[in-house]
Amino acid sequence: MNNYFKREWNELRGDDNDAWGTSTFYIEVTKDGLPIRQIEVYKNGNRLKYDSNKKFDDYGGLGDQPIDLDEFSEFKVSNEVFEQEWIKSNMKKEHQEIMNLISNYLENNYDQRFGQALFNLDINGFIDPNNYQKGMKDIHSNSDASILERIKARINHFENQ
Repeated sequence: MNNYFKREWNELRGDDNDAWGTSTFYIEVTKDGLPIRQIEVYKNGNRLKYDSNKKFDDYGGLGDQPIDLDEFSEFKVSNEVFEQEWIKSNMKKEHQEIMNLISNYLENNYDQRFGQALFNLDINGFIDPNNYQKGMKDIHSNSDASILERIKARINHFENQ
């Protein structure tokens, strides 16, 4: 049976990302204390998430040593508490689809810079397509779904040229 822990870490990272602030660790471990899933939530809102599918990245990684279950006993939480944080750390479906579209576009247009791709795909939507006379458009209130549809429309436009 797995165990779940939530532990505040009141020290900075000690690297170039100290500005992230302190963190809270959520850890799922085996009965032997070996971490199998881990979430780090930083004061500035950044979240890092590790499991068997993503053991490490440029910012850290899944613990590779067993924790002392007795030492962590006071930090034990329920499976539900852990799962709520795990779900919050998942990319939204629309975000994943947007990332996939951008990635595919860049693969097919490898000569373009990233900034060009964002512009070409109309991600920022600087001009209101419904009223070019108005000029600049604030995209702050655009939903992920509307941005996703705008990207799809631009890709469709390019494919039909």
